[in-house]
Amino acid sequence: MGQASKNSRTASATQRFMCSCGGEVKMKTLFESGKVKNMAECDKCKRTERRPSDFR
Repeated sequence: MGQASKNSRTASATQRFMCSCGGEVKMKTLFESGKVKNMAECDKCKRTERRPSDFR
């Protein structure tokens, strides 16, 4: 039997980011002044950063 094409193979790996306070970081999309902005926000301390890796 033939192999599956590279496009049909999917990797379902989800990455979880943690804040230094112990809360989980979630991504949010904001629409401000005609532009779409992605923000990362901690559930526990409500700290916001541009990307999840900035919480380290």
